[in-house]
Amino acid sequence: MGWRAGVDLGGTKLAVGIVDSAGKLLGECSSRDHAGLSEEEILDRVVRNLDAALECAGARAGRGRAELDGVGILFPGHIRWPEGVTLTCSNLPGFKGFPLRRRLEERIGVPVLADNDANGQTLGEHRYGAGIGADHMVFMTVSTGVGGGIIIDGKLYRGMTGTAGEFGHMIVDASGGGLCTCGNRGCLMGSASGLALPEAARRASGRLAASGKPSGLPSGCRDYDDLDGELLGAGCEDNELCREVVEDFARYIGIGLYNIFQILNPRLVVLGGGLLNLPDFFFQDASRICYERAGNMMLERMEIRKGILGVRAGILGAAALFQP
Repeated sequence: MGWRAGVDLGGTKLAVGIVDSAGKLLGECSSRDHAGLSEEEILDRVVRNLDAALECAGARAGRGRAELDGVGILFPGHIRWPEGVTLTCSNLPGFKGFPLRRRLEERIGVPVLADNDANGQTLGEHRYGAGIGADHMVFMTVSTGVGGGIIIDGKLYRGMTGTAGEFGHMIVDASGGGLCTCGNRGCLMGSASGLALPEAARRASGRLAASGKPSGLPSGCRDYDDLDGELLGAGCEDNELCREVVEDFARYIGIGLYNIFQILNPRLVVLGGGLLNLPDFFFQDASRICYERAGNMMLERMEIRKGILGVRAGILGAAALFQP
């Protein structure tokens, strides 16, 4: 088997890597210049980065483009499997009913497979990361949004149209909660994610102020909309508001993990995404809340781990789409 390319197409970052049959990354190229472009213009950037990654891999291995057997591309939204036709996307303009798989295949002349980004990250962690050897595994990414993927009997489960694993849209606060991009209130993504952060901080500040506790923003942050994951994590040591928000997020993620346990009963859940860089108590509290709610119903302990591949989970998972 020759080389496979993995393309991780995000809302702001486009990363392409060349991967050999053992999962070794041979060359890569990343850029951040595709936001706001049309579908075909974005494919121009994909081909450009693919050529650069192939050149890098070829220089290292002494081989060239002829070694490329296929390209897997991950899309940051809903996409129909295996047709590779995009359905919806909140991170990129257009891409409604766009034949992503076919158009890229026509451009580069090698087989292409296209899937959702969280499914690809799931494959990456399962094949090469924290989920190696797990027959029943769930991956959940907590970052700007919340997504995930499901491994059953060692294989990725996509559901009827390829949209299984959208954990961000499970309801974790039936009394209301934050407004999600889907239009519902109380979704996990609308309650604990980068998108939810400004509104979550406003609500937490109001509660703190009502109870007479300090409710100000952390140093370096002038407005709730300026608050990001990095400032949130750094502020947890000495800022009451930051700690309150992280505790809220941990509670909601813990409820989400409990729901996953009850519905899927996996052996392992792997958590990834940028918000896993928050202080350790975020991960610890989320895990504790899940286990407390499960109680004696969890006859065998479901393991909860952090992912280990980081930003490369997408590239490796995209390349792994061709593996049975």
